[in-house]
Amino acid sequence: MRPSAVALSAALLLAERNHGRPAMTRRRIIVPAALRGVYARWRFAPAVVVDGLVFCSGIVGTSVDGEPPRRGDPGEALDGAEATTADADAGVQALVAVRDPEAQFATAFEALAAILAEAGAGLSDLVEITTYHVDMGTHWDAFIRARDRYLVEPYPAWTAIGVASLIVPGGLMEIRAVAELPAGKA
Repeated sequence: MRPSAVALSAALLLAERNHGRPAMTRRRIIVPAALRGVYARWRFAPAVVVDGLVFCSGIVGTSVDGEPPRRGDPGEALDGAEATTADADAGVQALVAVRDPEAQFATAFEALAAILAEAGAGLSDLVEITTYHVDMGTHWDAFIRARDRYLVEPYPAWTAIGVASLIVPGGLMEIRAVAELPAGKA
């Protein structure tokens, strides 16, 4: 068999083992421990890694009681989402947005940082974000203050979209993001 035929056969075998996808497009589902119940109950991944990119689901700044989580404890930024699994009948009513707008935005960025860390990336690895805002004009300055505490150069591409409401009652902003894994972590 010629070398090119051997390489082609190996590639086809790898693709078959990866459910028809070439080896480079295998997916890795990212579910931090605090969100395992969310993954099972709500049936979505907090993030998925494909070809060195981390695709994050939308994140709203939530907490168990509407108060901001303690600063410096990234795991606490996920407590609000985790609380939705405490009562099997609660549904979205169990979601509680952090009441203070700027703290809500900061909590969303902290939750995003915790999910990215689980994947092996950080906020400095963001390449694209999309933010969805309820009553954008009213809370814009607070959002910018929070955003500026978390995003550093080189800044990611960004699209901001105004919406009528979010799934979380009282939610003012949801952030969806794509990050690139640092070299050696893909």
